[in-house]
Amino acid sequence: MQSKGDLEEWYETPDPWGYETNPDDLRRKEEILKSIPKEHYKRALDIGCGEGWITQDLPAEEVHGLELSEIATKRFPENITPVTEPIGKYDLVLATGVLYSQYNRQQIIDWVLECATGTLVIAGISDWLVNLEVFGKPLSRSGFKYRDYVQEVRVYDRSIS
Repeated sequence: MQSKGDLEEWYETPDPWGYETNPDDLRRKEEILKSIPKEHYKRALDIGCGEGWITQDLPAEEVHGLELSEIATKRFPENITPVTEPIGKYDLVLATGVLYSQYNRQQIIDWVLECATGTLVIAGISDWLVNLEVFGKPLSRSGFKYRDYVQEVRVYDRSIS
């Protein structure tokens, strides 16, 4: 399992994966944000949000970012409140690139099942995503070319589960 120390090492360099400049990542961000069904939410949580690149544009009054790397958290845009675990319930939850085997996916799944009370968006490299069946049947599912992979975006309605 990837450690917090590994993440801290990655984030010693700002934007270590080049999200802000890579055309594939600009498209990924656009596709993820476009997949969110409503234009407005009260509370949003982004689990594993890195430096908050997608998080900062979530359509919510209150936006929480959950990131293990303290270095990345210090780079959050001003509209993101850092949290170390979910606080209460959220009507929008986003988890991108974290339901992979190298992360503590059971903790992430537990957080989602406990705190998501509305829209849930799961995204990641399709061949790497694991344990998605616990969320039930998605409302929508899409995929597109992303770098050398296929990025998958699934949207769930947790208010009916």
